[in-house]
Amino acid sequence: MANVHEEWRRLEELLAVIKTHGVMRLSAEEVLEFGRWYRRAAAELAFHRTHEAEPERLFYLNDLLGQCYPFVYSAPRQPWPSVRRFFAVDFPRAVRQHALAIFLAVFISLLPGLIGYVVVRQNRPLADELMPAELLQSSDAVATRHDTRQDWMPLGMRPFASSFIMTHNISITILAFAGGMTAGLLTTYLMIYNGLMLGVCGAVVGEHGMHTAINFWAFVAPHGVFELTAIFISGGAGFLLAYALINPGETSRRLALQEAGKEAVKLMLGVAAMLTVAGSIEGFFSPQNIPESIKFTVAAIEAVLLFSYFLFAGRGGISEHVHVN
Repeated sequence: MANVHEEWRRLEELLAVIKTHGVMRLSAEEVLEFGRWYRRAAAELAFHRTHEAEPERLFYLNDLLGQCYPFVYSAPRQPWPSVRRFFAVDFPRAVRQHALAIFLAVFISLLPGLIGYVVVRQNRPLADELMPAELLQSSDAVATRHDTRQDWMPLGMRPFASSFIMTHNISITILAFAGGMTAGLLTTYLMIYNGLMLGVCGAVVGEHGMHTAINFWAFVAPHGVFELTAIFISGGAGFLLAYALINPGETSRRLALQEAGKEAVKLMLGVAAMLTVAGSIEGFFSPQNIPESIKFTVAAIEAVLLFSYFLFAGRGGISEHVHVN
C-alpha cells in the first residue's frame, strides 16, 4: 500500500488543500491539475476492477475518488475570485509561471529596438532607406517637441488624452494576445515593431542633443515602466496561445488552447489594469513641466515596486509549478 500512496501523493496533497482551505485556494493551473489526477485515478480504478486487482488497491482508489467526488461534481458554487485576490495572488503568480514566454516577448522587442537605435545613430542615410518613412517623421516631431522643457499638454485635454492613450494601448495589447492564434506571427510582428519604434525614436531624439534626450526619456520613464511591461506581458500571453496551437502535447489542440487561453486571459486582465495606470500617468504626470530628476526618481520607485510585486506577491500555499506552455 505504501507504493499506492506514493503513486497518488500529488492528488492527496491537492485534496488536502481543498478540504482545508477550499477550491479557491488553488491556482487555475492547480485546479486543472486536480481534474487531470482525478480522471487518471478513475481510469485506473476502472481498469483494476475489470482485471481483478488486489482488494487493497481497489479499496484505496475507491475511497480516494469518493473523497474527491464532491469537489469535482457537486461542489457548492463559489463566487468569482475577488479583485483583491486576483491582484494579490493570481496575476503575479501567472506572470511568474509564464515568465519565459514574457521574456521571449522582451527579447523579440528589445533586439530590433537596439538595432534600430544603432542604425539611425551611425548611418542616418541607411536608416532613411530601411526604416518606414512615417516612423522617422513622427520621431523627428517627438524630438522637436522635447527640445525645450514645457508643459505641452493643455490641462483641459488631459482627461481625453489619458482615455485615448488607455484605449489605444489596450487595443495594441489585445492584438498581441490574439496574434497567438496566427501561430504567433502577428504577436512577433507587433513586438518587433514596438521595439523598433522605441529604438528609432530614441536615436532621433539623441541627434537633437543631450538635453532633448534627457527631456524625452524623463517624459517616457514614468508611464513607460507600466506601459512597456504590460506590452511584454501581452506578448507573452500571445506566445502561450501560439505554443498551445503549435505543440498541444499529449492533449487535443482544442483542450491545449482552452487551458492556455485561461492563463493568457488572466495575464490580459492584469495588463488592462496596468495600462489604465500607465494612461493616467502619461496623461496627467508625464507632461508636467517639472525637473527631469523627479520624473526619473518616480520611475525608479515604480520599477522597484512593480517588479517586487511580480517577484513576491501571491507566494504561499501550494508550491508554484513554473512552466511555459
